[in-house]
Amino acid sequence: MSSGSKSRNRNSGTRTIVQILYWVTVIVGLWFAWLNIQPYAQFVKAAMATATADAALIKLIAAIPIINGIAATIGTALHWFVGLLIWLVIQTVEVFPIILRRDRSFMKVLIDEAQSSQKFAIRDSDDPALSALKRWYNNFPTLTITNARNLALFVYTIDFLICVGVYPPCKGGFGQLMFILMTGQWSLLDWGNIALLVITLFAIETIIRFLFWLGQIAYFMKSAHSL
Repeated sequence: MSSGSKSRNRNSGTRTIVQILYWVTVIVGLWFAWLNIQPYAQFVKAAMATATADAALIKLIAAIPIINGIAATIGTALHWFVGLLIWLVIQTVEVFPIILRRDRSFMKVLIDEAQSSQKFAIRDSDDPALSALKRWYNNFPTLTITNARNLALFVYTIDFLICVGVYPPCKGGFGQLMFILMTGQWSLLDWGNIALLVITLFAIETIIRFLFWLGQIAYFMKSAHSL
């Protein structure tokens, strides 16, 4: 077998490995997505239960033998549907800065605009409103990335609060958690819940970053071997 044929076979094998790894990661990502929807469904269920705890109609439906089972099934489906919508919104906002930074054409336009656009000098004598307008105009090309990042941080905070409510790191609430952290009584922490909390917060983002990395490898590998 010639050296050229051996090289092509090795290249084909490497591309196959990258493709298999890519699709395995996609499957793992879907599995983690299913796991991550659960705390949001539980959060919606708890919120709806609190909102309807004293409703006379709900109590009446719960007392009817057949109707209560149908209502419970519809309620479970509704919890998952609303939880899925909340999870999709939160995850989209969290990964949006990553997606923007991976779009090279978009980033090039932002960089070109930032370098070529006119900049206004901000003087001490400027009216505060004028200074704010100048500052906003000067930063305008990069505001998309900045706002996406700030919004992602804000949504991460909401995500964290929801997940902490579903997966509390310890019994006794926030005060007990602070006491445990200050005294170093790590055995009192619920490490299973902490693991679920970390997975829910960061698993999808990590998987998306890994998929982008594999996509870059596949792109550059294809470009290199098409020469």
